[in-house]
Amino acid sequence: MAGAPPVFDNRGGPWFPGRPEEMEIVAETSLPTTPGHLRLSPAWLLFAALALAIPVAPLLLSPRAPALPDLGELPAFSLTDQRGRAFGRDDLRGKVWVADFVFTSCSDACPRLTQRMRSLQDRLDPHGRVGLLSISVDPERDTPEKLHAYGETYGARDDLWRFLTGSPTEVQRTVVKGFKMAMAKVPLQDAARESDDELRAQAFDIMHGDRLVLVDADARIRGYYVADDAGLNAVLRAARGLAAR
Repeated sequence: MAGAPPVFDNRGGPWFPGRPEEMEIVAETSLPTTPGHLRLSPAWLLFAALALAIPVAPLLLSPRAPALPDLGELPAFSLTDQRGRAFGRDDLRGKVWVADFVFTSCSDACPRLTQRMRSLQDRLDPHGRVGLLSISVDPERDTPEKLHAYGETYGARDDLWRFLTGSPTEVQRTVVKGFKMAMAKVPLQDAARESDDELRAQAFDIMHGDRLVLVDADARIRGYYVADDAGLNAVLRAARGLAAR
């Protein structure tokens, strides 16, 4: 009929409106007149959950540092530092300490230990809450003056690194019963052939522990560490963690 609108009716392919009325129905129903509830497909919900979980997953899956053991409080002690100042257990409180045990005439393990302590000093904040402690296991010969000169040889900073000595009885009690480290005099094999009593008395070596000891700000022992690269990293990480509390 002339003047009638064209009608498209492709029944075998995609749908096209066949009558004008259908076009009106589509126009009316394609846009809702009132807002409805937002509906998300399960696929979108799953995608959103995964997207949110990805940044959090590494935090949840990363291993936590193991809790440090509490190995007991150090007993009270009274020693003297390289400046001649008194130093005791109360001076440990409020700061975290890494301690080792050396003597100035040692030519084997002690220089290596002291060099390791120097490397720790280089990595510490001078104004931080971690300090270093070296206790002489040869107090009869290691005077405060001798310890001061020894510390200067290794570039020790007096405000960060304390060297301690004292009476032989007090040092042994502090080291063995306090820090739970070995310490003993061992006569040299050639000492028996010495005729001079004074030389024979001085002809001994000193056996002592070579571990680093971590002490917290409450003067409690929190761990023993081997003084190798891995041990230095571990004790430094633990000391910083304690100091940050």
